[in-house]
Amino acid sequence: MTLQHFHEGELRLQEQTGDREKIAVMTRHLMNDFMPDQHRAFFEGLEYIFLGTVDAKGLPHASIVTGPAGFASSPDPKTLLIKTGDRAGTPAFDALDLGQAVGVVGLDLSNRRRNRMHGKVTAIDDGSVTITVVQSYGNCPKYISLREISERELPTAGGKIETRDRLNADDTTLIKAADTFWIASYVQDGSDAPYEGVDVNHRGGQPGFVSVDGPSQITIPDYRGNNLFNTFGNLLLNPDAGVLFIDFETGDQLHLHGKASLIEDADEVAQTSGALRLLRIQISGVRRTAKATPLRWSLAEHSPVNPDLAPEKE
Repeated sequence: MTLQHFHEGELRLQEQTGDREKIAVMTRHLMNDFMPDQHRAFFEGLEYIFLGTVDAKGLPHASIVTGPAGFASSPDPKTLLIKTGDRAGTPAFDALDLGQAVGVVGLDLSNRRRNRMHGKVTAIDDGSVTITVVQSYGNCPKYISLREISERELPTAGGKIETRDRLNADDTTLIKAADTFWIASYVQDGSDAPYEGVDVNHRGGQPGFVSVDGPSQITIPDYRGNNLFNTFGNLLLNPDAGVLFIDFETGDQLHLHGKASLIEDADEVAQTSGALRLLRIQISGVRRTAKATPLRWSLAEHSPVNPDLAPEKE
């Protein structure tokens, strides 16, 4: 892989950190246009995966999709097959069409293993979606809290759905207690470059690492990572963001949409312990679904590399 596999936004941030050439060398070994056998076996053992999609209005969605181990399978290194079943009302599948770009993250919360894939939908059959791999690579386990599946309920269509244009008190409580969320972003310029498409990724930290600045704004610290800047590079060129918070005890899901802006002012960033920069999202849409996933998780351990939160000001 060469630098052409990153777009302008990613390259700009890699240049700022002085890592551009190092990343060019690293990605020759990191990124593939197929899934290695280890990744294929990994996906087939998961009971949940995370998808990044874009709907007809151009809004990105970060979604969790669940099923018994094997519901995601890889019949060959260029293919990921997902058994969808009855997914009506699931943002990840409502707007899927042939040729559409999709971002995929396989994440095992029980061991912090994480692999990412970008691809395109090449078949939609009764109860399944076929994604052809465009780009595949592994990610480090940083900032991932260990969790074990504690309960498996029968799949349902989910509970009560609430939609609004700003956070309410319950949403704020969930976000302030969260140590984990997922964010979807995308760049689509009509090219066939590997970077063109949708990305979804995990972000984590100590509970409370996401700041709720008001009913229409959250701020997220960016900690030291691999410096590929897939998410931040996308948002630099296209500020549309989709965010997913999960209540691991109840199965509730909170989906947010909004415009993201990158904050690099040194004085402001310095107020957040461990942050190299900040991401601020102006929220324009909220969707909360009760018991949206049949899985429940119990917390085993927060990531030992999570930066401590700065003490609250008096």
